[in-house]
Amino acid sequence: MTGESKASVLIVEDDPYLNLAIAETLRSYDFSVEQVYNGLEALQSVRSRQPDVIVCDINMPVMDGYTFLQQTRADPELRLLPFIFLTARTTTEDQRRAKAIGVEDYLSKPVDSSDLVAAIENAVKRRRLMLAELERNMDNLRNRIVGLLQHEFRTPLTFILGYAELLASSNTDQIDINEMRLAADAILDGGHRLQHLIESFLLLAELQSRTLSPHDLDLVQAWSLWRDILQEMDLSGVIGPLPVRLLDQHDTLTVRVDLRLLDKALHRIFEYVLRVRHPDATEIVCSIEERFPYAGLKLWCDRVNPPPLPPSDHYVGATTDNRSKEEMDTDLGLTLAHHVATLHAGSLAIDHGERGDATFNLWLPLADQAEDE
Repeated sequence: MTGESKASVLIVEDDPYLNLAIAETLRSYDFSVEQVYNGLEALQSVRSRQPDVIVCDINMPVMDGYTFLQQTRADPELRLLPFIFLTARTTTEDQRRAKAIGVEDYLSKPVDSSDLVAAIENAVKRRRLMLAELERNMDNLRNRIVGLLQHEFRTPLTFILGYAELLASSNTDQIDINEMRLAADAILDGGHRLQHLIESFLLLAELQSRTLSPHDLDLVQAWSLWRDILQEMDLSGVIGPLPVRLLDQHDTLTVRVDLRLLDKALHRIFEYVLRVRHPDATEIVCSIEERFPYAGLKLWCDRVNPPPLPPSDHYVGATTDNRSKEEMDTDLGLTLAHHVATLHAGSLAIDHGERGDATFNLWLPLADQAEDE
């Protein structure tokens, strides 16, 4: 790590002698070291001051290494912290379980100091590259949203100014009540669209700060978010005669989310589906799907009008199919919802079925509820 400051390392090891030995070794290599003795102490430490790397034992009292790792991976503020497990457990199953949760490296005790230092330095380099790539992706996403906002603002302004000028220039004797009502409706519609765009702009400004207020939300409560959104939209008359079913949810697993931002994201997904539904659509279904280690807030419509499929070479490496990427690139609401999901270490997935149906799934990482094992 020549030319760069040495990393800060959190050591999580319940054996005080081994903890001290690792700490002294790492300090001799000029690392900044903090020592704790179980996963719960470690979790409290990383939430107040994030280290660059965590070196963690597996078998510990109060909270073991697996549970500590799951807790950090479920927290959007901690999900990128690199983990290196130091353990006497060397079976293939142990290593598979650790890597499935998201461990950076897995070293067996007793560990050679040079191997540990190399693992720490590699983890720091990978994290810095990951953060740089994340920053580039977020910048690209923000730029797309700003571009969409600039384009979308012009349309309602054209309606408002055009019809307002018509009314202002018309002689009261030359315009009848129907024309006046048409102009007023157009101005009102443009005003509502502008209001929605301004709210989207304010949401973008809020998302740029990346400041979340996360709370634990179990899936029954998450299900109630769909119910509240449906009731609100039904009262406003935007759903119309199209039936909307809400599949019941009884699971008690939890996600850790900013409730207000999640609510805004779900609203925008629902609004988009209402805009693109086919005239022959007969049903919309809202549900929640668990696919460990994620939960998906899912909206399905039996008939939609999908956007045209773009050339495949435009989106090399995209995590969704090309049509889904095109939708999120060209629709402001979906782009904002995708931004909210990304800030929560999740994603927005769109799947168009062969029968014309479409599924929109906002995936969020599950929070591990166990405090010990």
